[in-house]
Amino acid sequence: MTPPDSDPFQLPETPGLGNCGSCKYFASGPPWVCQMCASWTLEPAMPFFCGVCGQQLLTETAQCSNPLCTSPHRQFEFNRAIAMKTGVLDRGVRAHKYDRVTGWGTIFARVLLGYLDSHPDVAAADLIIPMPAAPLPSGATSRMGIDHSGWVIESAAIQDTRHRYPFRADPPVIIKTRATSRMASTSNYSERRTTAADIYRALQMLDPGAVQGKTVVVVDDVFTTGLTLDAVARRLREAGASVVRGVTLARQPWG
Repeated sequence: MTPPDSDPFQLPETPGLGNCGSCKYFASGPPWVCQMCASWTLEPAMPFFCGVCGQQLLTETAQCSNPLCTSPHRQFEFNRAIAMKTGVLDRGVRAHKYDRVTGWGTIFARVLLGYLDSHPDVAAADLIIPMPAAPLPSGATSRMGIDHSGWVIESAAIQDTRHRYPFRADPPVIIKTRATSRMASTSNYSERRTTAADIYRALQMLDPGAVQGKTVVVVDDVFTTGLTLDAVARRLREAGASVVRGVTLARQPWG
């Protein structure tokens, strides 16, 4: 991917994804630099994958084994993952999500912007929001260190200096009103369905008018089966959204 309005170009020297703190572009680098640098390290989606959930398929015509993909009740159109959740990306997602290493949010925002730049079919949306989280604590002015997906969207909006994409983190369109069980703690599809139902009950629309008749993209860190995205999409569709899609940083390898 070439930088906007520049041809030809010379890719600057970068230390590689995972060594971002020592990169001279860390503070103010353009998204295309981070996306190009990340592409050297990230494991791309497999040659054959499900067009709905992105699960690896053995052949181009193989049928996906994810029950949600063939369900007539599925509420989202598809999810696209930027890369597989392996290696440096796996470690970065964990550090950002659980250890609150907030610098990863800045880098992930640039990788997201670079991905949207190179995938206009995915970027075509009226609204791009983070996976719902609890409202900000009283007095907080940023999602940095509080809501990992929200901080990625907030950072992406700041760095999208041309205002090409309709990012919105605050005020939130939809929130989670209480803590729910973590999908990462489930061990089978049945448990994931139960957790997804609990997530759905915990969701509350704050601004239904923002989604009515709109194509909404929900951004999250990891995608496995899609049940969490489907719960959120159901709430958005009930509020009037015409299409709901997902974009995630990483696709969890699924056995």
